[in-house]
Amino acid sequence: MDVAEIAATLRSVPTVLEVLLAPVDDATLRTRPAENEWCPLEVIGHLIACDSAAFRDRIQNILDGKPDIAAFDAWEAIHARDFAAEPLSDLTAELAQERARSCSLVESLGAEDLAKTAVFEGGRVFAAGDFVHEWPFHDQDPLQQILASLKLAYLPGMTPVMRAALTAE
Repeated sequence: MDVAEIAATLRSVPTVLEVLLAPVDDATLRTRPAENEWCPLEVIGHLIACDSAAFRDRIQNILDGKPDIAAFDAWEAIHARDFAAEPLSDLTAELAQERARSCSLVESLGAEDLAKTAVFEGGRVFAAGDFVHEWPFHDQDPLQQILASLKLAYLPGMTPVMRAALTAE
């Protein structure tokens, strides 16, 4: 994929989340599906936090010639703010703003920019292009996490026979 396609994909995520989650009740949006898993609103919070710290800032630092890539702690970002207490519309609007800034950066990158590198923990060398391509790849996991959480919300309305048929391994 080229940077224009990647930017378009990244830009679409807030709208996808808004359309998917707008009909869902607040309790479901705020319910963690299991211990050490995030509720859908926290997943959106993770995406917000990742846009700057895990992707945009790292790419910009590589472009600026900074030799080291900073680590990112997803749980620390989630605990720094109570995303579960915030309205869905506020979070998707914030994510859309983050994505607008991020997509401007992504769309500005040329081949020379994408090839620039920096060192991460353990001496691994990554190019700016690695993070650009990892970004939409990364987004797939949080989207799947939200879908899995929603699937759990539908199970209680089913008969035991249907639940067993759908959850049998």
